[in-house]
Amino acid sequence: MTQNKLARNNIILLICLLITILLFPVLSVHKKLLRDLIFTAIIVSGCFSLGFRSKTRRILIASGAVPVFLTWLSHFITNDLIRLAFFLSFFCFNVFITVFMIQYIFRSKQVTGTIIINSINCYLLIGVLGAVLLAMTEILEKFVFQSGTAAINFAGNTAEGFHDFLYFSFVTLSTLGYGDITPVSSIAKSITLVIAITGQLFLAILVAGLVGKYLSRSEKD
Repeated sequence: MTQNKLARNNIILLICLLITILLFPVLSVHKKLLRDLIFTAIIVSGCFSLGFRSKTRRILIASGAVPVFLTWLSHFITNDLIRLAFFLSFFCFNVFITVFMIQYIFRSKQVTGTIIINSINCYLLIGVLGAVLLAMTEILEKFVFQSGTAAINFAGNTAEGFHDFLYFSFVTLSTLGYGDITPVSSIAKSITLVIAITGQLFLAILVAGLVGKYLSRSEKD
């Protein structure tokens, strides 16, 4: 795949991620069809965001097809089991694409525009991963473990939606820590710690890696 096509696919992925993160509350309530189209675009553009080998791309397409199917199935059938299966399959896809992106970034020999956009996408996907983990924890606490207590305490006792998990994940990832949403269960606390540590380590290692590649390239030139 040419660099122009990789750059185009990464830009599409970035736009879809930003729309999802910033506008999810509006899309989830009033524009469900548009939300699911954008979500499908995230999966498709993610599968073609890197120069994958054919075997790797087949794995990504297969893992991405499951959450896409469950997303559109939710238009006809909605229950907690389907929601849990969706979050689990989407989590697996995100893990695959994020790991491949990190490998691609650090194996690249120079810093290009595609690498920078790829790095931004990777950071946003880590935040989405955290939100998916938190959402799965909430479902498991309520409907599987039946502990009787919520995994996460939301301010004002409002009914939580996925946008709340996205918000909490990115607030934790960036270490803002407003405190309006707090983890309650031990699993939720552990996930929150992992999100916070991952955000700081990723930025520190990413910046060091990109600066090192840029300086190395400058010295050679």
